[in-house]
Amino acid sequence: MDSKLAEWLYEGAQALAAGDKERARELLLRVVEADESVEEAWLWLSGAVDDPDDQRTALENVLALNPSNPHALYGIEVLNGRAS
Repeated sequence: MDSKLAEWLYEGAQALAAGDKERARELLLRVVEADESVEEAWLWLSGAVDDPDDQRTALENVLALNPSNPHALYGIEVLNGRAS
């Protein structure tokens, strides 16, 4: 991943952690639009969007890249109403 994508990913994660979902979404979308193979960007993006369908899409993209990602698997369980 190039340094600009890494910077956007970091800043997006920081924005989300600070509660600025709009800024996080903007930065993380830049990352996945530039490189769809950045698993972490999809995972963070799943937390930056409000629509459950968008969350599911982001999590499914994580799982397409890494079928054993525990965070994405849990997120899907939550969306399916099966999380314990």
